[in-house]
Amino acid sequence: MVTAGNRGDALDLIRESSAAPTITVKQREATHVGSRYEGSVSISTGRREGKGMYVYPNSFFTYEGDWLDGKKHGRGRLSFGDGGYYEGDFVQGEIIGQGSQTWKDDTVYTGQFVAGERHGFGRISLGDGSSYDGAWEWNKYSGQGELTTSNGDCYIGAFKGHKYHGKGVLTQPSTDRRYEGQFEAGLFKGEGELKEGGDAFVYVGQFEANKMCGQGKGIDTPSGIAYVGTWDANEPTGRSEAWDLATVPSHERANESLLLFSEGMREEASDQQGPAAADPKAKAKPKAKGKAKAEEEVEEDRGPELQLMAGEPFPEVVLRLVDSEKKPFPSESGRRWKVSMFRERKVPNEEDPAEMDILRREVRFGDLRVEYVDPLDAEAAPPKAPSPEPKGKAAPKKGGKAVAETPEPPPVEEEDAEPEPEIYSGEASMDGTIGEEGEVIIGNNEAWKLPVHLLPMIYWLRIEDTTEGVSGESFCQLLPVLEFPVRVKVPE
Repeated sequence: MVTAGNRGDALDLIRESSAAPTITVKQREATHVGSRYEGSVSISTGRREGKGMYVYPNSFFTYEGDWLDGKKHGRGRLSFGDGGYYEGDFVQGEIIGQGSQTWKDDTVYTGQFVAGERHGFGRISLGDGSSYDGAWEWNKYSGQGELTTSNGDCYIGAFKGHKYHGKGVLTQPSTDRRYEGQFEAGLFKGEGELKEGGDAFVYVGQFEANKMCGQGKGIDTPSGIAYVGTWDANEPTGRSEAWDLATVPSHERANESLLLFSEGMREEASDQQGPAAADPKAKAKPKAKGKAKAEEEVEEDRGPELQLMAGEPFPEVVLRLVDSEKKPFPSESGRRWKVSMFRERKVPNEEDPAEMDILRREVRFGDLRVEYVDPLDAEAAPPKAPSPEPKGKAAPKKGGKAVAETPEPPPVEEEDAEPEPEIYSGEASMDGTIGEEGEVIIGNNEAWKLPVHLLPMIYWLRIEDTTEGVSGESFCQLLPVLEFPVRVKVPE
């Protein structure tokens, strides 16, 4: 019996075949068992030796090739009744060595054999168009190899027992997916990198049973949003749900949200939407005595307040992401944002003056105009008294009638006079990208400077998610708009 261990010794027998005298025989009819042989036979032993063709009793098998001591030995071809065949090395009656086998469905294997099985290195091309080129163990893919399936999928890497096992690269054009990393029993398991949709999504991290599971980093390439943290069943275990504005680490109340205090200003902001609110001297509504006394007795901690100063840069604060419980969410980065500022004003509805509309007037960051009056404020201001006519000398009379004075010609402008440079009116919004740890520090520079002509009143901040490329297939979605009131003061 030839095994993988003694294969080398067996192949040596091919080269040391007997040179004993032979004769050629030709059986015209099958024997009593149904077999038939035509070829050389050893004179001394009477066994098949040399070249010959043998039809087995089964008649399904036919061998034609080299013989030694009555056994297939050397090069030969074993044909099968269904149209398939093996052609290659034989050792002591066994298929072993280098050869090629063809099946009736046009599958072809060319490579190494041991004891009639594909073992060693070889390539198989199947009738459905798939192929494998690499290492084999007893008819199964085992070791390093390359497999291409009928649908175009390609795997290059380690195999065990006919399955992906170990490190490898699987490319799947039909689903536009590529995985490189560890496999176990045909599935993604361990560390790996997965790319989907033409690199529209990239994940690097841990896998379990073909799914993203454990620690990893996922990037939604079109939007630029990245999530670093725990994954389960192909989904992040956490998500950002909203925006938040907080104090900087150097603040006496570091990293506290500024929104809690702002929420308590909404009623006051609503009360000032009328024209009177634009008047810096306008007085706030007096509070009921009982209510004021109750507030004095119990002071609720509403957190730090965001206070803005006209003519000064927007204060340095932290713009950050929070989860559904309003807790900071440091696992995400890359989300785009836009911050704008406005004041609200009530005006009569054009169709029904009894109804009031709320208009929003933008505040421009970096606005250098010293004197600017909002058109709505100008309309609400009382009309100015007409200026008195300038007193001049009476025109001389002629014939009892007044004679009109000859008007003076208008002053001639100098041709070389240059127009006054236009004063920079600022930007309607500021934008940027959320950095690592799910936050970014904004404000405290000239670009964020607030106009000097702002009134001492409540304005509104608006934070929008301007991330582009987010689709229904993304693991992330756009965040809702955040609007909250802030108080503006003017220098004394």
